[in-house]
Amino acid sequence: MNSLSNRAVEQLLGAPGPQRWRITQSLIGLTGYLALALLLWLGSAGEGALLDRARVQPPALAMLLAGLSGYALMRSGRNRALAAVWGCEPSLTLPQSLIGLMLVTWVYAVTGAARGAVLALLVVVVMFSMFALGRRQAVLLAAVALLLLAAVMHAMTLADPFRYRADVEAVHLALTALVLTGVTLLSMRLARLRQRLRDQRTALARALEQLSEIATRDDLTGLPNRRAMGELLLTETARHARLKAPLSLALLDIDHFKQINDRLGHAAGDEVLRGFARRLEAELRGADVLARWGGEEFLLLLPGTDAAQALQAVERLREGLRLQPFDGIEPGMQVSFSAGVGLCLGQGDIDSAIERADRALYRAKAAGRDRSEPA
Repeated sequence: MNSLSNRAVEQLLGAPGPQRWRITQSLIGLTGYLALALLLWLGSAGEGALLDRARVQPPALAMLLAGLSGYALMRSGRNRALAAVWGCEPSLTLPQSLIGLMLVTWVYAVTGAARGAVLALLVVVVMFSMFALGRRQAVLLAAVALLLLAAVMHAMTLADPFRYRADVEAVHLALTALVLTGVTLLSMRLARLRQRLRDQRTALARALEQLSEIATRDDLTGLPNRRAMGELLLTETARHARLKAPLSLALLDIDHFKQINDRLGHAAGDEVLRGFARRLEAELRGADVLARWGGEEFLLLLPGTDAAQALQAVERLREGLRLQPFDGIEPGMQVSFSAGVGLCLGQGDIDSAIERADRALYRAKAAGRDRSEPA
């Protein structure tokens, strides 16, 4: 039963999301038009009716058409294309509100003695739109409402001065202007609050992005940090297990880094770390990832690469680094690294693979440094 009702709701309102909200709003508008059309029909029914059916029937039909058209636009998704053409938001609030104002002023013109009640509908149209419109649009809509009402009042005082007395229409117009002014000021205040909320959400999103960056990036080299690499290893090993593809790791350590710090200072050491990261990253494939593992140690992830290919790749990096001296720190300064390279056999083998690479790294250092050893 629940699945049946869910399907019915989805047929009526579409899939969950912003568009469903717009469709729901259009249905509320359609309900309002239906209610007003029903009131006009009831007011024109029977002998001695308050309203003239011949006069109220056209605007009643026009309201039904407007309500159904609004729903059809939203349900079909054509509202988004129209919004792009007209340069407005996808709810088409301003165009729909202008249509609503024209219909309400038309109803005002044909309801005779009952027209005073119609003025409340004019305010409702403006209030219904104030949650979506900006300040300028809210002022424009209120001004259009007053101009339309004034034009209809003037035309009716000329066409039927007995039923539409000029002094009564002036009072109606003045009261409507007073109410619309209040509604417009409220709308402008809401627009400022919405803008403030948007600014706060933007600032919060930026702050969260910065926090995420801090949590996953090494602030000195800009490389992924140990935590980020750990998460990436879990993802990549699972993916390569599904693909039945090899995945290799290499643990790299800058040779004689302590001597660089002792001889040239920690600022020079930091610059070596940054330059080392930049040079190696520039030589990597798009899928390869280099992370700062700790101190002067770096972990290199080589997806889709077997142990022999990984060793060749690390050797290529080592040879390439030799051709790029760190002249900005000290003329002719050469930086080298030692590496341990091996295959990772899956998620359960991550820690063991790193340990094997670490042991191979120590063998490379013991054998004279500036070399790579298989794990």
